[in-house]
Amino acid sequence: MPMQPIIAEEIKDFDTSLDRLWARHDLVVVAAGALICFRSIYRRAQQIGALERFRYAAVRAEDYVLGAAEEAIRDAVSDAAHLPGARTVVIYLSCLDILTRPDFADIERTLSAETGCIVRCFFRGPLAKADSIRHETVEELLATLPPEDGVITASAQLPPPMSDTAGVSDFLQEEGAAHVLVTPSGCRNALVRMDLMSERSDIYALIPKPEDYIFGIEETAAAETEALAATGAYRTVHLLSSPVPAFMAMETTPVLQAAEEHGCHACASPTDGFHDAVFGTEEATLRLVQEASNRWLEEGRTVFILGYSPLLFGDIAQLNPPTAFLTACGCNVRIVGRDALTERPALCWLVSAVGVSAAAWLQREYGVPVVHSLPLGDIGWAGWRAEITAALDLPLEDAGVGQPVKDVRMDKVLIITDPIAAAAISCLLRTYGFFNIHSAAYAWDEETAALYRQAAETDVLVFRTAADLQSAWDVADAVVADPALVPAMGEKYLVPLPSGLLSGRDAAGEGSGVLGANFTSALERFLKQ
Repeated sequence: MPMQPIIAEEIKDFDTSLDRLWARHDLVVVAAGALICFRSIYRRAQQIGALERFRYAAVRAEDYVLGAAEEAIRDAVSDAAHLPGARTVVIYLSCLDILTRPDFADIERTLSAETGCIVRCFFRGPLAKADSIRHETVEELLATLPPEDGVITASAQLPPPMSDTAGVSDFLQEEGAAHVLVTPSGCRNALVRMDLMSERSDIYALIPKPEDYIFGIEETAAAETEALAATGAYRTVHLLSSPVPAFMAMETTPVLQAAEEHGCHACASPTDGFHDAVFGTEEATLRLVQEASNRWLEEGRTVFILGYSPLLFGDIAQLNPPTAFLTACGCNVRIVGRDALTERPALCWLVSAVGVSAAAWLQREYGVPVVHSLPLGDIGWAGWRAEITAALDLPLEDAGVGQPVKDVRMDKVLIITDPIAAAAISCLLRTYGFFNIHSAAYAWDEETAALYRQAAETDVLVFRTAADLQSAWDVADAVVADPALVPAMGEKYLVPLPSGLLSGRDAAGEGSGVLGANFTSALERFLKQ
């Protein structure tokens, strides 16, 4: 069966198994698995107002390999069972849980006895349907439960960020490229429902057959990829993996060869659905730059913009004024991930932590200077132009220094975003008299935490749980952050800065981003308080 494009769509049918489970206000759904498994479930809970009744158990790739996944699931179920008002916990099993086969009956029996809650496993997704064992439907499961008794009262968990698979597919947008996602349908839903911009039509779903999970995915992947390449519609094919093929150690060589036999350049991104979009896109950025370096012409006056993607940075219109300035300086501007990188850069402009490794590599290998400030407000624009002209060895024009510092404000401001954006916001706020400013960044795992620390010029609180952030959140008088954090952290005076990393495509349209019109308006309202 030929591959079909993955197209963004909104959830309209609210009569799924999840909706029927969450119709009970004393029931917690615990989703186990990789990061990519949680996004569409979180979206569903958010839309129907059930975030307090959703918990996720993040299981690492090595836990599945080493057989330690069951412990992580048990810990998450135990925590969920202790939420005030919880009477039933349903473990919403992932494909890898079904593949690795922990003792589900023992999990239900022992955890029910230990917690005092009814604990049940619910088999869902394509692997459950392909299983040789019949599994009970959600109606059958609900029929075994006693009448509803009570209401769960709890804060939400932190929103699970966009996965590396979704992040890389958003980042790679060069003309003439197709992106093939090897995945069961559940991972595809994360893009369809949340992490795919509506205008995209170059991302395809390769859906394995049930027997492929036993005998290997390679043959099906090669055949379908070859059929796509044979259409002649694309010059490049990017293969994007997800938890199941990554766990099965799918061999990509025959799949890539199938595309190359029809004249396509083919490559595989090292995505697995366990990491977040920041780390995955950082890895893809570095790989793209290193591969391009083998074909570079002599250095001219090319500027690479590193760290841009629509979901992670926002509206591309934010880049228009600085790109116009660079062009007026005689530069050719290339956005890494979108444009051909045919020439060694004379300068890198780093707009987010996603580009930090590629920028460091270019600086180390070729001595390319790096500018990592953002032209936010008059003060930011002046500083950015000064850095650009100095890096390009151009005469420094009188750009002004922005407005003078206003009266000192005692307000405590917490900025939660990418460290490069946070530095630009902090610089602007200081010109308005705010000096009690702290920055924080949300990292799913230690790899992303390391990137944020590398990108930050000053101390940044890198948090991975709500508990890590809570004290800084509580003492702040105002928080600059994605509103998606509020259900987990509590109400606060918020200067909204939505990001696709947490809020998906809803946060990435026209006017979005730290340099976009929406945040400019929100910041102006705050400064007039």
